Amino acid sequence: MEKPTILVIDDNAEVRLSAVFFLEDQGFNVIEAATLELAKPLLTAKQVSLALLDMNFSRDTTSGNEGLDFLRWLRDSNLNVPVICITGWGNVALAVSAMQLGASDFIEKPWDNQQLLEAVQQQLKITLKQANIVAKHSERGAFQWRSQAMQSLYKQLAKVAKTDARVLLTGPSGAGKSHLAQWLHQQSNRSAGPWVEVNMGAVPESLFESEMFGHSKGAFTDAKQHRVGRFAMAKQGTLFLDEVATIPLPLQAKLLRVLENGSYEVVGSSQTQQADCRLICATNTNLDALVKVGEFREDLLYRINTIVIEVPRLAERFGDIVPLAEYFVAKFCAQYGEPIRELSPAVKAALVEYNWPGNVRELSHVMERAVLMAEGLQIELSDCQLRFTAAPKVTSNMPSKTLQQVEQEMVEQAMQRAQGNVAEAAKILGLTASSLYRRLEKYGLKTSG
Repeated sequence: MEKPTILVIDDNAEVRLSAVFFLEDQGFNVIEAATLELAKPLLTAKQVSLALLDMNFSRDTTSGNEGLDFLRWLRDSNLNVPVICITGWGNVALAVSAMQLGASDFIEKPWDNQQLLEAVQQQLKITLKQANIVAKHSERGAFQWRSQAMQSLYKQLAKVAKTDARVLLTGPSGAGKSHLAQWLHQQSNRSAGPWVEVNMGAVPESLFESEMFGHSKGAFTDAKQHRVGRFAMAKQGTLFLDEVATIPLPLQAKLLRVLENGSYEVVGSSQTQQADCRLICATNTNLDALVKVGEFREDLLYRINTIVIEVPRLAERFGDIVPLAEYFVAKFCAQYGEPIRELSPAVKAALVEYNWPGNVRELSHVMERAVLMAEGLQIELSDCQLRFTAAPKVTSNMPSKTLQQVEQEMVEQAMQRAQGNVAEAAKILGLTASSLYRRLEKYGLKTSG
């Protein structure tokens, strides 16, 4: 069995060395990062089992805010790496804040080696248990898209995955564009390199160049240390620019230059650097419309849209809705240590009927809430708290109908949503195709072929 890899993130070389010697003696692989910026690409490029995170990196700083910011980044990046925080300036408030941001444990320096070992072993055991539960209740441990729309989309992505062609993912917010971009990276020839993701809507205009290209120490008033830019972080890997439409017009020219000739300068340095990464962009905005009104450069659009993939709304991928909901249920049951719960037939029907304005992100939140609210082993409609503008058709008059009438109505609606495709309708209802055929024959319903 492959040994777990532990990433030690601390600016003190002696602390890192102490952790490396002890943990390697205990049979772990150990890698190091002296700064938070160096740790980020390691977490995206390596199979890290656990991270030991120092909370303070600037001299004379004891607030722990740097560590908390890093935990926020880790959470927002959807990197499921457990973190044990270590600090010489521990307090209850800091520990609580760290735990709220997803930290698994909190240890004060100087640590006791036995205490550290027990904390690491316990967290790795919990992580393994959760992974096994999710793998048991999902295909191959990861969700497999069922709908024809998504299978067609993946076929398109597979054609360009091994190339360095720039890809623009369009579609509504929450539809899963970032997950598709990560899949592209994993299937690419650069998969061994780092995955670097930037939410362009969260980058202040004044820090754009520093964020993307980096800066030298002393380049400006607050530049107290050297900063590695995102293009350098993504060297030999993939750079994903989310919400690319939010880049202010004056700064689009700076990005365009890098995309045209691959060159840029670190702020405060006159030495030209060469970018070496694959670029993937995403937006929920119509960039052609922005070009027409002069808010997005046409030449920049042509540089990022070599391949354009439109990601459909979740409501248009109804064959995925119930299986994806069941995947999220298994995931959150494992995350919160709950017994595996199942969706009731009424919930399955309502999920397909619902319009999903928040797309995959909303479905994930709904299932997380349902797992926490459910009292038994079956999730009921009341646990989901869907925001129907009107009651779902399937259940609106249920008290006045027999169970057989309700079942027939559900079968008819599933067939209508699946456009007569029996296999697709069976997935919506959580049935096998043969079971659905029997019900179609029972109720005298016709198929498309």
